Amino acid sequence: MQNSDLLSLLESIERERGIPRDTLLEGIKEALISAFKKKYGRAPRKLRVILDEEKGQFKILVKKVIVKKVKNYGEEISLEEAKRIMEPIELGEEVEVEVNLVEFSRIAASTGKYVMMQQIVEMEKDQLYQEFKEKEGEIISGTVRYQANHFILVDLGKVEGILPERECLSNRRYRQGERLLAYILRVTREPKGPRVVLSQTHPNFLRRLFEVEVPEIEEGIVQIKQIKRDPGRRAKVVVESKDKKVDPVGACVGLRGSRIKAVLREVGPEKIDIIKYSDNPAEFIKNSLKPAEIREVKIDKEKREAKVIVSEDQLSLAIGSNGENVKLAAKLTNWQIDVRSLEQIEKETNLLKALPGIGEKTLIALRKKGFLTLKDIKRGGIEGLSKVDGVGSKTAKKILEKIKEISSQGEKQ
Repeated sequence: MQNSDLLSLLESIERERGIPRDTLLEGIKEALISAFKKKYGRAPRKLRVILDEEKGQFKILVKKVIVKKVKNYGEEISLEEAKRIMEPIELGEEVEVEVNLVEFSRIAASTGKYVMMQQIVEMEKDQLYQEFKEKEGEIISGTVRYQANHFILVDLGKVEGILPERECLSNRRYRQGERLLAYILRVTREPKGPRVVLSQTHPNFLRRLFEVEVPEIEEGIVQIKQIKRDPGRRAKVVVESKDKKVDPVGACVGLRGSRIKAVLREVGPEKIDIIKYSDNPAEFIKNSLKPAEIREVKIDKEKREAKVIVSEDQLSLAIGSNGENVKLAAKLTNWQIDVRSLEQIEKETNLLKALPGIGEKTLIALRKKGFLTLKDIKRGGIEGLSKVDGVGSKTAKKILEKIKEISSQGEKQ
């Protein structure tokens, strides 16, 4: 390969593959060292590759030792030849000699070229790894290449991404050629190139989608405090506004639902509830159970338990399919949530009235302390009941004995 051909190749690779000039020069240096080893049996003492941009030429300089009789032309030079390069100079000293690429044998040159191409391939892999490693934690667009048993291969342009089965939305069908957005979960360096693992189930996938669609989030006016998901089914996103004039829920939903619809297009058929954050536990629990309408929330701060009362037509909505709505609300608030309908409470109230020592005043006092059902009283025990106004330890004991009797009768039936 002539000097001009090598320069053209260098420029072509730099332009097409985006590998920096300095990095390519290092690759050429490694290739030349391999070529030296092939031709002379060992690597040169010191080798420099210089690119003259103005003349468009390479210079390859190797340091050689001055000897009386040259045995290895790769690292030795005669005194006579050395004096043509510089004077004064003596035996045993070193001189830098410019190497002519034409001097290399065809095999050595071929080895050098092969090594250089291998170096370029490795550089390209490193560059791709760095490029995608920097994108870790972001969302990326790709096209479904094909679906295997346990993963989906996604074409990301320069590389292929892997969407594992566990990171796929359970209720979504993926079709070949379909465009999708995914979250870059992690990027690892592999022998064949970077391995890009994607996710559509990670909470941050939703976070990034909202950041793209809601300018107020990117600007820091609206903050996403936390996200809990049952991927492919339901998600709850807690938001808070730093500006009293900006409604955080309205900002995320957008005019006529335009913003939330854009997010849903990427995670459908997953339902998304936008929850307004509150420092008040009862208010926050009420918000977290949306879209259900809540009548009342009674909390026990010590036990972090909340009893939620809803109308009969809102009970199934509050609990959700397979309990997903109340489960996500519990994870979101970090409170144990018990949802009851007004009808259920009324039935339980009638049972409470039948207990010894419980009149209207005591019934009201029990409700204030969070004792709405027989189960609540049983769980509270004598100690818990004794704290209720109008209920002493003796009355508490009688009440618990009666509940035990009612429970045993129910089991026999």
